[in-house]
Amino acid sequence: MKTRRILLTVAAVVVLCLLMTVTAFADSTPIELGKTVTGTFTDEVTEFEYSFTLPSSGHLDVNVSNDIDDRIIYWIKEGTDGDQFTWTYVSKGDQPFEYELAAGEYTIGFGRGLGGQNGDFSFPTAYTKAKETFTDDNNSINAISKSDALAFGTKVYGHLALNDGEDWYKIVLPSSGKLTLKIHTDLEKQILSLQEKDGDNILWEYVDKGDETKTLELEKGTYYLQMSHSSGFGKYNFTPTFTKSGETYTYENNTINLVRSKAAIPFNTVIKGHIAVNDNADVFKVKIPKTAKYSIKVTSSLSSTIFDIRDKNDEFEDQQFHSKGTKTYKITLKKGTHYFMFSRGDGNGNYSFKVSPSAVSLKKLTKGTKSFKATWYKGTGDGYQIQYSTSQTFAKNNKTKLVSNIKTTSATIKSLKAKKTYYVRIRTYVKGSDGKKIWSAWSKAKSVKTL
Repeated sequence: MKTRRILLTVAAVVVLCLLMTVTAFADSTPIELGKTVTGTFTDEVTEFEYSFTLPSSGHLDVNVSNDIDDRIIYWIKEGTDGDQFTWTYVSKGDQPFEYELAAGEYTIGFGRGLGGQNGDFSFPTAYTKAKETFTDDNNSINAISKSDALAFGTKVYGHLALNDGEDWYKIVLPSSGKLTLKIHTDLEKQILSLQEKDGDNILWEYVDKGDETKTLELEKGTYYLQMSHSSGFGKYNFTPTFTKSGETYTYENNTINLVRSKAAIPFNTVIKGHIAVNDNADVFKVKIPKTAKYSIKVTSSLSSTIFDIRDKNDEFEDQQFHSKGTKTYKITLKKGTHYFMFSRGDGNGNYSFKVSPSAVSLKKLTKGTKSFKATWYKGTGDGYQIQYSTSQTFAKNNKTKLVSNIKTTSATIKSLKAKKTYYVRIRTYVKGSDGKKIWSAWSKAKSVKTL
């Protein structure tokens, strides 16, 4: 019994090879998609081939109906002598076949079964266009590199076929920022990858059937997006959108050497930065005019950010591990050049920071006759400025007094109105290299009523 099965299997392979050999040289009959085709096996005609053209990529249904009490052989291939996508036996009755195919020429073939029985078969076809956005050659990075970049906010339709299992797209980012890909796929599983212009792979992930959104924080530049199949074939679409990071400095500043010749950042100015998938550190040059305590207010959207301060020789002076959100660090810095480095701890995204002389707070206000005495905690820098007003919001009637000795911690304000409430606040200053004052933030205000 085992020997008989082996002989039957060998015979089937031989018959198939003969049919394939004959078919390769047989003339095919053109058919029109959407119509039913019939054929009859006879002793003289034992195989048939039918050619057709898909005008674009799409979904092809072939429903084979076998009226013979014997299995017949069925196949489909590219062109008239191309590779077969499939060959199989079709028993008596109906058997449906589905294919996702690229645009082109194809051939459907039938061969009489091993039993040699004559009879009829038929098959209707149905074709559904895939609605691809790009019908030109975008299945290689070399071809797509010469084309235009995708438009942000516009949905792109694609199709992965048995004979075209990958698509490439060019994306150009005008600045650093967040690239968002909103994806829908009909495949059970497809692969998404993103490469830089030099070929380095940034992302390689599976996308499951249905809807999914991918976000990437990236540097300015040209990127290539590849969509390829993993399990199944069919249609997909995606919409690319882009949000600029708003970085303050767009020059390359990811090492100290690259910013040595650049100007120092200004004080009391919010500096915006961005940590990307392909750029994990930023460096900023800071010139400290006087040894003092300084406030560095950091805000970050990353889960964690590493904040380093280094001297002009690239030696560590301080390091902070900043969690998501806002925090102010008070750090004593020596006069001279320093470098602030922000690098990824966990995650990617936007951050900002501002450097100011460290503020002080008022201890108390003592009322006097048409006067008050202000006492405060000692600060660092070159001096203080006291501001007082009859307006709680300091919107009007503001006056100031400058204290140019940093060691002084009290001052008396005279010539005021009697029995009047005054609101008082204080700040420190450091003189810059140009002689201009660099101010700290104001302290919280206190109030006092004169006698």
